Amino acid sequence: MKQGVHGARCFFNVSKQGERQTARLERLAEVVENALPEGAELVEARFSGGPLLTLFVDRVDGPVDHEFCSDVISRVSPLLDNEGYHGLVEVSSPGIDRPLTKPAHFSRFVGHEAKVRTAEPVVGGPHDGRRNFTGTIERADETGFVLKLPEGGAEVELPFGSVSKANLKEDI
Repeated sequence: MKQGVHGARCFFNVSKQGERQTARLERLAEVVENALPEGAELVEARFSGGPLLTLFVDRVDGPVDHEFCSDVISRVSPLLDNEGYHGLVEVSSPGIDRPLTKPAHFSRFVGHEAKVRTAEPVVGGPHDGRRNFTGTIERADETGFVLKLPEGGAEVELPFGSVSKANLKEDI
């Protein structure tokens, strides 16, 4: 696996709710990403309970505090209005259990523990039938990543397209 791929986008939205909502969310996420201040990243965008658009935003040059979230809201609200989205917008830090939504996230957090759920059970091998994995991200490339599992040091290689949800698992 090649290391250090950072440009690709990867949405793990594999729900059966329909392509229209997924396409709409992807378009709104694109608008938000283009409006963020330099050094900020949209980690995840999702609809949370009705007309609430939740944006998980991180930044490299400081904390995701109230002032930063207010700045993001003031930048993105007019653009979302232009896209026909008139619902509520919530901006938040990704938190300690940060979602891993892009290949670059897996590369960035090599050596960290993650919880991963696949859309379908793994077929074949020692992990046959399994969908939930917790382990250390060993390596990642543009197509997938490898988790080292605590059970005897076994490894599982998962393509990004098979993942329905992934989060860091940090101990406090």
